[in-house]
Amino acid sequence: MKFCDINVRKISSRSLKRLSIIDCQSDLNYQVRVCTPCLISLELDNFSGRAPFLKNMVLLETARVDLGSSCEDFCVNYDDFGVFCEDNDNGCDNCVAYNGGNNKSVLLGGISNAIHMELISQCDIFVFTRDLKRCPTFSKLKTLLLNEYWCVAPDLDPLACILKNSPVLEKLTLQLFYTGGDHIEMKGSCSSMERSSAISEHLNIVEVKFHKIDKRVHKVLKFLCTFNIRFSFE
Repeated sequence: MKFCDINVRKISSRSLKRLSIIDCQSDLNYQVRVCTPCLISLELDNFSGRAPFLKNMVLLETARVDLGSSCEDFCVNYDDFGVFCEDNDNGCDNCVAYNGGNNKSVLLGGISNAIHMELISQCDIFVFTRDLKRCPTFSKLKTLLLNEYWCVAPDLDPLACILKNSPVLEKLTLQLFYTGGDHIEMKGSCSSMERSSAISEHLNIVEVKFHKIDKRVHKVLKFLCTFNIRFSFE
């Protein structure tokens, strides 16, 4: 599905294997539910409107979710420290409307069985951060790419949470920019003797990509070094 207007409450199929929703939009004031239990590949890229609600895809192998800049689940009071409105009636209209819905994971729960996953979001969009409050275990996840969204909040809590809940992760890539272009890349690894128990015992490749070394990059590298991951330039 590409450049489509999606004006239905539910996308459902028991036989569908691959689904791409690219540059689509929904003008509805509720989340489109995606119910495709046999899906093995999902791509959700640049969705305009409220983020779709993904039901559990137990056979999923690859998932790429990039909410883009037109997702309406954003906080108008978001600040530079990665803080959204409080979960109460004093929040902005978007956050209050979101809290009026159910208390289930919107995206992460549905794709938690993926083996390979990319999660990309603008920093003022709160869906992933809210999902992490009820974070599932990514029991099959082996390769993961995250953008800077996951490294903005104080103490890098979103990144720490997803690493804690990925017990068989083998490769982690942090892309500390939203758009492409020339970048610097550092690769990290840790020996089995030095490995922290707080991360997957299978993690053997960590890539950090960025445009330039700044305070944010230093903070991320320092955080990863607490897991005894050592870096070198490529």
